[in-house]
Amino acid sequence: MRLRVCFLTGRSDRSNTALSPEQRAFLDALPVGIDERLDVNFPYAPASGPWRPTPLPLASVRNARDYLAARHPRFALDHADAVRDVLTAADRTLVLAGSCGLELLAGLRLEAAAARSVHVLAYGPVARSRPLGLRLETVVGRRDALARRWARQADHVIDAGHLDYLASPEFRSIAVRAIERVRSPSRSLHPGAVA
Repeated sequence: MRLRVCFLTGRSDRSNTALSPEQRAFLDALPVGIDERLDVNFPYAPASGPWRPTPLPLASVRNARDYLAARHPRFALDHADAVRDVLTAADRTLVLAGSCGLELLAGLRLEAAAARSVHVLAYGPVARSRPLGLRLETVVGRRDALARRWARQADHVIDAGHLDYLASPEFRSIAVRAIERVRSPSRSLHPGAVA
């Protein structure tokens, strides 16, 4: 069985899909091979260069724009094909959906066939809706006031703020357990219900 792990987060820098150093370090710490991880972020085009930091106020505005854009049909027209290609390239896919990533995924309106083998681990989710047909597991930080407003019931509550999930050993352990479930064809992808 072929596994793929990928990030899906808002686009702080719309000109570049390169992963941040924190995202790369998080993938490096997971029990996955180089061929089992995708080293670019949504919308999964090749990186235009190395990752560059974006000031937090500007990153927040850009992520808010993506969040709002996901509500319109044009968003799915622009991005659904690329995301579908990523999600269906492996037998099973674990999506690490940070912040508004869950809203972006819902806005893509993917068909059931593309969602069937996908498990979403949403950390710090800021989403008004949940994508249908995907197995979903949510993680909210005790110090994450933003996500706590949106995710009333989380599968996991950990000691994290909105910007530091990837540095949390608790979150890494949750991700490792999710990978174990995704890898095992005899086990359910999620301990709870399908979204």
